[in-house]
Amino acid sequence: MRLRLYPAYSHFRGFLLALSISLLFSSCYTTRVATQAQPGSEVSGRTVNSFFWGIIQSPKRIKTPICDSLKVNGLAEVTVKNNFGYSLITVVTLGIWCPTRIEWKCGKPCEKVGKL
Repeated sequence: MRLRLYPAYSHFRGFLLALSISLLFSSCYTTRVATQAQPGSEVSGRTVNSFFWGIIQSPKRIKTPICDSLKVNGLAEVTVKNNFGYSLITVVTLGIWCPTRIEWKCGKPCEKVGKL
């Protein structure tokens, strides 16, 4: 006698297979953007969240108080990181919540040359 699978069980098995494949192949990734400015040594960062597939972002703008206090006109390096845990949260919530880590380095201030 041959075992007969019901259609609902077959769909559930396909869903479990797709979920396990997506979990196995999801991993961390890093995107780095660098400018011509010479980077400082201090790395600052924070975790940001986007909701509903990027429609709502929290925070909308990231302030860089350390870079602002140095009177630097820009960032030398920005790194966007995602890890397995963040990817898992995004997959489980079907993209409704997507956390991401953003890190940056301020550019070094220009040295003063001569007398003012």
